[in-house]
Amino acid sequence: MATGARLKNKVAVVTGAGEAFGRAIAVGYAREGASLFLHEFPDCEPQLRKTEASVKETGQRVVTGLHDITTAGPVEAMTRQIVREFGHVDILVNTTAGGWHGLFFDAKEEDWDRAIDRGLKAYFLTCQHIGKLMAQRGEGRIINLSSIVADLGSAGAIPWGAARGGVNAMSFAIAQCLGEYGINVTVLTRGASDHTDYTPEARATRLMRLPRGRLGGAEDVVGPAIFLATSDSDWVTGSVLYADGGYVRAAATDAEHRAKKVPYPKI
Repeated sequence: MATGARLKNKVAVVTGAGEAFGRAIAVGYAREGASLFLHEFPDCEPQLRKTEASVKETGQRVVTGLHDITTAGPVEAMTRQIVREFGHVDILVNTTAGGWHGLFFDAKEEDWDRAIDRGLKAYFLTCQHIGKLMAQRGEGRIINLSSIVADLGSAGAIPWGAARGGVNAMSFAIAQCLGEYGINVTVLTRGASDHTDYTPEARATRLMRLPRGRLGGAEDVVGPAIFLATSDSDWVTGSVLYADGGYVRAAATDAEHRAKKVPYPKI
């Protein structure tokens, strides 16, 4: 059963719901009373079914759709499916990505195209089509998941970083376009995730940059995503909310100037 009511009677669409961050947000929304439409690309159906099962455990209504949302036709089909099932959309959360990691000179054109298509173009198309539904009702929330690579860059993930930087710039502009229709558009930026394949050296380097002293995970974006979906964030649009444990700001500080953990001063 749902454990909260902050999103009671709301309809939320989560794209890329088969991956960790989309799954965490979808389940978090369901626990707050929302009904869910979960999207995933056709090649990610097993992951989508896992998220669907997790949402069903909350007792909330869930509908799924497998669509390649990198072109307009499937996005239109998905939008029609959502209208048939729910009639409207209150919240859209985009989390899709075409991640690629490797050396700059090894990147292929198709790697670039996949990252931009899934990680940026898909956002544009869903914002446009579902934004129309929201505009007709005069209200809505669009939350676009991004990453700290949009701020810092990553030599090993240039196509993905370019897509995330585009998400940020595009979201700021869409917020200006849709504000007059009562639609808030925000960017939710995630930080360095806790991957089990990190070497001890890589983990230590990342931990050094995190004021909170730990790496993050998908659950760390759920609370911020709920906040951005509720009336508590009515005056928040065209901006970025960082759920990164302080990584972006700390990463800009030289090691010699980083805070050192010392005994708490006695009074």
